[in-house]
Amino acid sequence: MAVAQQRIFATMENKKIMPKKVPTKLNLGCGRDHRDGYCNIDALSAVDPDLVHDLLNPLPFKDSSIVEVMAQDILEHFIYDDCKFVISEIARVLQVGGVLRVRVPNVDAIIEHFDEDPDVRNIFLYGSTSHRTDSGVFGAHKIGFTKKRLIAELGAFDLQLESIVTVDTNFEAVFRKKEAQKSKKLLFLHQSLSLGGAEVFDRDILAACAAQKYTVQAYTSNVPFAAMLEKEGIPTRVSIPVIDFIGDYKGLLKALFLSPWVWLYYGKLIHAHRDSSVLLLSGFPEKIFASFWARFFGVPLVWIEYGPLSSVLHKHFSLPKVLYRLCKNLPQRVIVPSEHTMRDLTQSGRVSLAKMHVIPCGSTEKPVAGYTDRKKPIVVCVSRLEKGKGQDILIEAFGSVVKSVPSAKLHIVGEGSFEAELVTLVKKHGLEKSVQFLGRVSSVRDELIKAQVVVFPSQWELEGFGLVTIEAMALAKPVIAFNRAPTNEIITNGSDGFLVADMTVESLFEQIVSLLKNATTRKKLGTQALATYTKKYRMPQIAKQYIHELKLAAALVAAEERIHS
Repeated sequence: MAVAQQRIFATMENKKIMPKKVPTKLNLGCGRDHRDGYCNIDALSAVDPDLVHDLLNPLPFKDSSIVEVMAQDILEHFIYDDCKFVISEIARVLQVGGVLRVRVPNVDAIIEHFDEDPDVRNIFLYGSTSHRTDSGVFGAHKIGFTKKRLIAELGAFDLQLESIVTVDTNFEAVFRKKEAQKSKKLLFLHQSLSLGGAEVFDRDILAACAAQKYTVQAYTSNVPFAAMLEKEGIPTRVSIPVIDFIGDYKGLLKALFLSPWVWLYYGKLIHAHRDSSVLLLSGFPEKIFASFWARFFGVPLVWIEYGPLSSVLHKHFSLPKVLYRLCKNLPQRVIVPSEHTMRDLTQSGRVSLAKMHVIPCGSTEKPVAGYTDRKKPIVVCVSRLEKGKGQDILIEAFGSVVKSVPSAKLHIVGEGSFEAELVTLVKKHGLEKSVQFLGRVSSVRDELIKAQVVVFPSQWELEGFGLVTIEAMALAKPVIAFNRAPTNEIITNGSDGFLVADMTVESLFEQIVSLLKNATTRKKLGTQALATYTKKYRMPQIAKQYIHELKLAAALVAAEERIHS
């Protein structure tokens, strides 16, 4: 077939020459390796491909319309997330039974082969970026694969390995598109002593998985949490034993005494659900007790680790650290909501960087149509009432706020053991008429909507994300928080909120007053906050990333079995 007949788009200037026959075979990133019978595709018009197309954009072919894809020396040139997108597009256009032929560098083979010539080794590892080769920046290698990771990454998109060999310094592999698994079971275990942002997000992510045809079964220790899950249609049993290695010494002694029984309980439970597609754990105790059984029964395992653990792991003569590190290699994937948590786990927990993936928490909060200012100067703070969450600092600051803005009101939403101390602090500063404790409310959204400003004053060392921050952003509310991780990964100072660098009462007071008195700034921050939420934190896009990690965990188990079979 003549080149002109094969072309779909002739140039990047959008001239179109439609082919007489729609292609059924694709040669992606062809360079100058044009192959007969294939539609040769490249981003560089200089290599005269049949189709000039950037693979960072969707392939211009219908679902299940292609019988074969050639992807030789191409996947390694994308950063990880972009590589996943390219693989997803290949999987989308391939027919069930269609073939993918892949060639990627074998890093181990390169290192071994060029052990005595390290400069050549580096060229093979990092790629050729010489303009002389027409590749330039496109020639850079941005990701490397082990045999297991290559099999798993493609397996997560229903591309099943048929063969893989090492040729010179490359892996050459053949994959075949299989039918997507129709029956998927998700087992979720979570010991919960209270309700907070983590439990809200757990509920939302489980509901999202159920919507994607996972059969979800949950076990917990918390009756209100179980009611939340049941309300979403998620079958939940309140039978998880309460055991606490990271609380006080009484809790530790109880945990040690009950450990043999709890160990057997989790073994029996996971044995009963050993046909699960994946086990999802988000609490500390169940990771210690259930992870081994998941490995023993061959159940793919994913951990969610919300916050840093350094202070927790060093409790009780570092016993929690010993237990955690004994289990750290058992999950296939560890999902964290922030770079802050990932850095901590790498250091304190010695969790493999290759296992972890950062996915921010998301929200089902429906975004408002646009910014609307509120007439009353109401400041809202939503959080559990416990030390470290910063309500005491906020109340101290509010004593000065009302002197500058006498009509200002502070609404504190949440409950917890710190409430009595906070009430005493309000009385000390004579703020009874200015500060209201609303406790647990039926609708956090209704309370946030009333706010001119939302304050998230947490200084808690275990803070993992701060879900209320993005819930406020969904309502176009300007948020004030302290400039510390992980909140400074969510808020961009001066763009969609304010980050108080000097974490003092005085600095917080000044920032609150400044925002209460400036409607123009409130509108600017609130409008951008809404845009940030819509782009980054809506649950559908977050759930998609989570579900991929669940599938990748299963694919890693399958890859391990394939390699050792």
